[in-house]
Amino acid sequence: MRAPVWILIPILAAGCSGGSADRAARTGSHQREQRGAPSVQKPAPRAQAKHGRVAPKKVTHHAKVTKQASRKAKPHPKKPKPRQQQHRAALPWRPNGTSLVAHVRVRRIAVYGSPRAKRPKLTLSRHDWRGTQRAFLVRANWHDWVRVYLPTRPNGSLGWVRRQALRVYTDRYRLVIRVRRHRLQLWEKRHLVATYPVAVGTSSTPTPRGVFYVVELLQPPDPGGTYGPYSFGLSAHSNVLRYFAGGDGRVGLHGTNEPGLIGSSVSHGCIRLRNEAVRRLARILPLGTPVYIRS
Repeated sequence: MRAPVWILIPILAAGCSGGSADRAARTGSHQREQRGAPSVQKPAPRAQAKHGRVAPKKVTHHAKVTKQASRKAKPHPKKPKPRQQQHRAALPWRPNGTSLVAHVRVRRIAVYGSPRAKRPKLTLSRHDWRGTQRAFLVRANWHDWVRVYLPTRPNGSLGWVRRQALRVYTDRYRLVIRVRRHRLQLWEKRHLVATYPVAVGTSSTPTPRGVFYVVELLQPPDPGGTYGPYSFGLSAHSNVLRYFAGGDGRVGLHGTNEPGLIGSSVSHGCIRLRNEAVRRLARILPLGTPVYIRS
């Protein structure tokens, strides 16, 4: 069963309009390990002959053996420097390319830090303040519990909810956004369906990276305005702006009235698409669709 798409009309708090900002370059330095000098072997003392006389320097064979031994002695192998592990985000879709999304079916749902927690860490209503159906992207299942991505700060927050409080659907779509390449990929199961150019955040108000999902779909009153005909609200939040345009700094994926800026880094963190592309996404993407934003 495919999850329904929800469209609301009035207020838009997830979008962003922006200009360019100064870019700050960061430099890093790598410290190299200095290794100690190899130990020097002390030469053997000269052998003394009878009557207390010192043996002449005729024993060149011992010196040759010592030199040969020193040549044959292999230096201690250098320990390889440990590689810095690149932490990849855990991806929520299954090997066949589909994901599980969950809609809240109870009036209020309790979210726990773990299945063994006695008290919930927060409680969410069935609908958000705009009346949109509350949806989650499923990360894992365990007995009667479901681990879900949360639409709250900080980015990447997870929580456990009871399975009986949810309706779970299969979603065959996902979005992958390559920030540096200014590209958005639309996947259906294991197939790349389309690629669109996008505008992303500036260096001072960057688009956050990580695994997120669609939490709402808004239809602005002016389809030719700043946000275009549609705007998706994502579970991502700006790491710089705590508040923006009357909202809590939620990152949006929306159309634009400045298509000439597509392909550049000009926004306050939101992702801008050409209007024909966002119209297509609005027709097919359900709430809960995973959105993977990477470098």
